[in-house]
Amino acid sequence: MAATERVESIVDKVKQRLAGAQQHGIYLKVTAAKLDDDWLYITVAPTQAGISAAEAAAFMSKVERELRGGGDDKVLLVPALED
Repeated sequence: MAATERVESIVDKVKQRLAGAQQHGIYLKVTAAKLDDDWLYITVAPTQAGISAAEAAAFMSKVERELRGGGDDKVLLVPALED
């Protein structure tokens, strides 16, 4: 799979997990993705107020572990706030 297709595939997986988390009150979205030195950095920001930083970080860590378990290594979810 080409690098661009692989990035899109992984970002889609993350978006699906974030969409599923909304039923648990965790509102996050992907705002950017960048491939650098074989690492994929996916920037994630809250879409609503009220989610604690600890909740968001715990959920993003869980998603990273799931990706690694599925063979998608070298993926980091980076927390951010939108301007």
